[in-house]
Amino acid sequence: MDQRYRIPPLAMLNAFTAFARTGGIRRAAAELRVDHAAISRHIRDLENILGTPLRDKETGTLTLAGHTYYSRITPLLEELATATADIRNHTPPLTITCAHGFAYHWLLPRLSTFRRAHPQLEIMLRPVDANTAFHVTGVETDNHAHIGYVRDDAPLAEPRNTRSMIIARPDVFPVAAPICLTELGGQPRTTADLLRAPLLQEEDEAEWKLWFHAQNVACTKLPAATRLWQAHITLAAARAGEGIALGNIFLLGNDLETGHLVRVQPTQTPLREVALGAYLLRASTATWEKKSLITFRNWLLEQVELETQNTPTLPQ
Repeated sequence: MDQRYRIPPLAMLNAFTAFARTGGIRRAAAELRVDHAAISRHIRDLENILGTPLRDKETGTLTLAGHTYYSRITPLLEELATATADIRNHTPPLTITCAHGFAYHWLLPRLSTFRRAHPQLEIMLRPVDANTAFHVTGVETDNHAHIGYVRDDAPLAEPRNTRSMIIARPDVFPVAAPICLTELGGQPRTTADLLRAPLLQEEDEAEWKLWFHAQNVACTKLPAATRLWQAHITLAAARAGEGIALGNIFLLGNDLETGHLVRVQPTQTPLREVALGAYLLRASTATWEKKSLITFRNWLLEQVELETQNTPTLPQ
């Protein structure tokens, strides 16, 4: 073979693409189920073969050459995987990315029913940060769908050649651990009284402000409170008794049934049912009409309908 066309070992390429995809040596090692030292060694050996650094050792991110190389080899590796699957007469797995809270507390407990009903279809569930863009780095776009929560006040910039649909618009309501309510002296008297309670915020004040506005409570600035990165972390803090969080049925799991969390319901000003956004399913146009996604999409809508049918309405 001409020396110009010698291809680096697949182990090195897999280690490098896993690192680029996950953003970390240890995360790449966990994904490939190898020791993190092996990932570092493979990347270092690949850099030696290519004669250029692929990872900035100071920041831990890809260099410009690393980004370029990754973007060029990823489609080729995906094509190799697809060709291998085709020759085995095996359908490549459908990768579903979604925020951690939705994945862990709602989707994951139900996937077993999907697998029993459709054993021939393989689903790869991949939790990602809630603000991750649709085109997740390293995920094969032709076998990928994304479930994300989009607030009504957020501009939705759909990537080109993308299809989407709303799968649910859940009501958002405040919840707290019983010990938290006890320390606050019980349920608040009015909705405005919540402005004096410890409110747990997801990144910023925006969601709480929208919620108070929908409840007709004037709110220009919230008191200082704990800010956390994502909804599932905010709810974890609420379970620990740290304060009051906003949640919905797709993030709470069985917390209300077990009593780990309870609804915060003012005694004199009944809360209004409020939806501040929606969960959207997105996929490329090429993926949208694939049998695997059509099957998953229909199953997902059935599960959402069952969830909403079994959810009690807010007492008035």
